[in-house]
Amino acid sequence: MAMYDWRRTDLRTNVLETPYWISSGLVDGATAEDAENCLFSFPTAGLITIVHEVVLQVVVALTASTVITIGSGTLATDAVTTGGTLTNVDADEYLLATDITVGTPGFYGPATAHTSDWLTAEAARTWAAPRFITGAATTVPVVYAVCTNTGTITAGSFRLHMLISNIPGV
Repeated sequence: MAMYDWRRTDLRTNVLETPYWISSGLVDGATAEDAENCLFSFPTAGLITIVHEVVLQVVVALTASTVITIGSGTLATDAVTTGGTLTNVDADEYLLATDITVGTPGFYGPATAHTSDWLTAEAARTWAAPRFITGAATTVPVVYAVCTNTGTITAGSFRLHMLISNIPGV
């Protein structure tokens, strides 16, 4: 399966420890189909990032029957980009396809009726992954999207937003 790189590294630093939003690049549905689509990476070894919110924005309606899930994976190093290899850890860790209405532009988050791993951990206030991500210089943790369709995705785009904070000290 091909990998595409949709990260926005220009939005990855903040001098404050308070929560802040990060956003992926705009993901083109047709390009992203049947690929691992890297949205965020966490390459600072030992840096603990707490994930407070996960929101998928459908910018332009996607082709009917498109399925998007937001999961966790790894890259060998942060230097891996489009054409490289992304390793799946959990393809639906953060946001399940049933929570996203791909044909309607808007904002979609995890719903308790479907309960992603992240939502379960967040609701329980569990101090464990995927509620937090521990950065690494090798085997770099990433958040990524998988996009499939029973036919072909011919239209649509989306981006992922996450409200995060970093524990200072690294």
